[in-house]
Amino acid sequence: MHILNLNTKEINKDTYNIELNEDYHFIICNPWELKFLKNNLNIDEDTYKDCLMFDEKVKVNIFDHHIFFTLNNFQVLEEDIIMEEINIFLSEKYIIVVLRKRNEIYKQIKELMGESFYYKSNLTLSLLIVFSTILRIIISNQFENLEKIEDEILQLEDEILSEINEDISLKISHIRSMCRICVKNIRPLTYIMDTLTKEGMEFFSDENSRGIYMEKEFIKLLKGVDDSIDKLYSFSLSTRELADKLLDIYSSKVSEKTNNLITKLTILTGISVPITIITGVYGMNFKYMPELNYIHGYKIALLVIVLIPLVSFLFFKYKKMI
Repeated sequence: MHILNLNTKEINKDTYNIELNEDYHFIICNPWELKFLKNNLNIDEDTYKDCLMFDEKVKVNIFDHHIFFTLNNFQVLEEDIIMEEINIFLSEKYIIVVLRKRNEIYKQIKELMGESFYYKSNLTLSLLIVFSTILRIIISNQFENLEKIEDEILQLEDEILSEINEDISLKISHIRSMCRICVKNIRPLTYIMDTLTKEGMEFFSDENSRGIYMEKEFIKLLKGVDDSIDKLYSFSLSTRELADKLLDIYSSKVSEKTNNLITKLTILTGISVPITIITGVYGMNFKYMPELNYIHGYKIALLVIVLIPLVSFLFFKYKKMI
């Protein structure tokens, strides 16, 4: 656990000696460390249990003292997609980021504690800037992972165009599934922004100059994040469409391969028909057939049988049909 006191700019890493006074705090912890903060910060039991369980539901809940967010981040590792949950508590006095793993997202959010760009004379505004920055980190991370998926799609497209094999269809199915998961987890972010814009202003509902100023600043921050989410969602949809087109390309290549095979079989059949006719005629058991008494008849028949496929092969080769 890391606790940054925005008033003193001191970081406390001692899990067992937590003293939260009336100061403003920026906190990073895991779900099991959250229990040390639960009572001090009036976190209800259901919300606490939500942090302990991973249910893949992106949501926002607005309480009297804080706003609770459940977000999902996806990570592409070794051609597979890994989901991870990020919980955020936001209030006038604190922001808590709950992460299960100390991964790249954890590292980037932790580095924020050493930054100074978000420090303002109004520390609640500082917390809002931290919140919007964390959202931007998550969005940026998802952009990077979508780009990895896009690279895999383009690589798979080249593979389909060069050669068709049994593994291609499985790869297409897998990458389409990855794209669906990405879209499924990005889409709710747009709803969260709508909810925050419409219902998340109760912390700034005072009709004094401070409340009006804070509300305007919060809306401005949300507008920037909302634009980034729209771009992310559009990118995820275009990536999914790109993955869907792989199936069309694959079907086209399979049809082309089948048509080529049918063409070759048709040519083979066409070549074999004259030979079949010749062997059929001279295989009949008629007593009087003039050619049977011809001294070179057998040799001529064999020569014709050999020349027909040879000449046919050269003709179709010249026409680039085989």
